[in-house]
Amino acid sequence: MKHRWEVPDAEATERAAALARELGVPRAFAQILVGHGVSSADEARAFLEPDRETLHDPLLLPDIEPALERIRAAVSAGEKIFVCGDYDVDGITSIVLVKRCLEAVGLDVGFYIPNRLLEGYGLSETGILEAQEFGAGLIVTVDSGVTGHEQIEVARKLGIDVIITDHHEPQNTLPDAVAVVDPKRADSRYPFKDLAGVGVAYKVMQALAREYRDVAYSVEENLDMVAVGTVADIVPLVSENRVLTSHGLERLRTTTNPGLRALMEVAGVEPASARATHIGFALGPRLNAAGRLGDARIGVELLTTSDERKAAEIAKKLDQENRKRRELEAAVLDDATKQLETAPDTASRMSLVLWSDSWHPGVIGIVASRIAKQYNRPTVLLSVVDGMSKGSGRSIHGFDLHAALAECRDCLTSFGGHRHAAGVSLPEGRLEEFRDCVETAVSKGLTPEELVPVVEIDAEVALEECSFDLVNLMKQMRPFGAGNPEPVFGTRGLKLMSAKVVGNGHLKMTVSQGGTELDAIGFGMAGSLDELRASGGMIAAAYVLEENTWHGRTELQLRLKDVHPEGY
Repeated sequence: MKHRWEVPDAEATERAAALARELGVPRAFAQILVGHGVSSADEARAFLEPDRETLHDPLLLPDIEPALERIRAAVSAGEKIFVCGDYDVDGITSIVLVKRCLEAVGLDVGFYIPNRLLEGYGLSETGILEAQEFGAGLIVTVDSGVTGHEQIEVARKLGIDVIITDHHEPQNTLPDAVAVVDPKRADSRYPFKDLAGVGVAYKVMQALAREYRDVAYSVEENLDMVAVGTVADIVPLVSENRVLTSHGLERLRTTTNPGLRALMEVAGVEPASARATHIGFALGPRLNAAGRLGDARIGVELLTTSDERKAAEIAKKLDQENRKRRELEAAVLDDATKQLETAPDTASRMSLVLWSDSWHPGVIGIVASRIAKQYNRPTVLLSVVDGMSKGSGRSIHGFDLHAALAECRDCLTSFGGHRHAAGVSLPEGRLEEFRDCVETAVSKGLTPEELVPVVEIDAEVALEECSFDLVNLMKQMRPFGAGNPEPVFGTRGLKLMSAKVVGNGHLKMTVSQGGTELDAIGFGMAGSLDELRASGGMIAAAYVLEENTWHGRTELQLRLKDVHPEGY
């Protein structure tokens, strides 16, 4: 598939040159920093050395004062509290954080996670009834609740107060709860809007910690949970998310939590070397697996147990569930791909909306993400069960999927999420109407040119600028993830010295320029080989510069993101 490069403009290049002189760093590194909004040496230091002193005052959050007042009353009265959260990693870690912090001041804390397959996303009426049975006078929601008007009303009628902590987009009106703590509220004064659910929960507990020393200790002890939930929820790793994740990863590397250690063991992650990528691709999927296939409570049990043997058993079970998840995902992806290949209008559509009554609802979000990336189209996949369709949507670069779905709300029973990902439900009989509505909404917001996949180039460089010093500087930019991806360089005028297919469809090359010669690897890019060989030997490549250690020897390597003949 063809790609278009987005490269820094002339003004950004000039600013990078000035910043390079000020910092005494290579131009390429300064160009990366400028692309992250850094314009001075002081801002560079703040970015490269995440400091918890820069975290915003939690008292700026909307409704934080009534939330704290109600929790203080619960502590004074020794009330039972129930925590209700979502079934993903963000929800699980949020529950663990709040549960442990409130238990630290002697409260009896229960929890509930809705069954994805039976109840779907959001605050559950069943959970409220369980809170009543538990004897709770107060429910604290995490990573959910901001659209739960009906459920909050059920709780009120049962005499149960509710504090909502959430990070999803609110509707025009807020639920009638004691407090609705969400930085995305229209009236919010909070400076940073992109906290994960666990980030919002952390800020509430951080405020509570000012009054209770035991809560302060628990907040610190569970900072690893904040990192796991934040990275797994794919929120931008900038500003407060970057600070919380950086310090949470430090905690994770030395964690004494039996559940996290057992999870790292089955995932093959060395604790001392744990990075954000390990959360995203090893720990997160295993924690997510239970919720995707059924009951996510096991994830909370893993992260709250003090029994190492029990932790090992649960971690092993989650690993097995993750294997099942991958098998189901492969089956859905294969079926969805066949639908696209056989549909006569796939190439002409601006969006992709697919459904089936044989797809497991727990994996369609993952598959939607893969199809959106492969076809570079906003994508919604839906599972049809007993006349109702529940689905997950994923967007592409620069397109607000949540806004597009809002235009189709008349077709929908419910929807929610954010610009990059969303969930929907609707009657089976309205699926074709919904597909057409999404196509209309997307067509208004995207041009055909924007459907060409983008490779964002942080800096165009000559091959001789690639060095171990540059790699080591870039390590200071970790943790990498959404909003702070690994830097990508672009180099034109490369001479192709050799190229071959290795492994399972990977492209292995050697390129040179001006006396510098480096190896390159393109995972899954073997299909480019014939075109490159016919190019006359001159190519352009976009890549991540990295170290590759093999047989005890470390060399520089280009991990390809895009490669094409020069003049393409």
